[in-house]
Amino acid sequence: MINWFSVIANGMWLVGLALILAAFSYHQWLAGQLGQPIGRAFSNPSFQRWAMIGLLLVGIGLALTADGLVQLLPAGALIVVCIVALIALLRVRPDDSHVG
Repeated sequence: MINWFSVIANGMWLVGLALILAAFSYHQWLAGQLGQPIGRAFSNPSFQRWAMIGLLLVGIGLALTADGLVQLLPAGALIVVCIVALIALLRVRPDDSHVG
């Protein structure tokens, strides 16, 4: 029988990694189209938001699949760091993203 909890838990971190890869790919393409250095594209709050959402999903998936406290603590720390970073990034106004 299929363990649906395991499928969903492992799907969370897989979707998170796919989201991070998509954000990298899109912002690298965008930097090329605009003639900007890649570092500037990755310092954009738009990229950072998607990367943090992806990392949050990775952390949740890892926490749900953890076998013990040794695996749960780093996953929990990743979740907390991502939530704090997302709150900080959501406070950045869209006008501030062009500064720099």
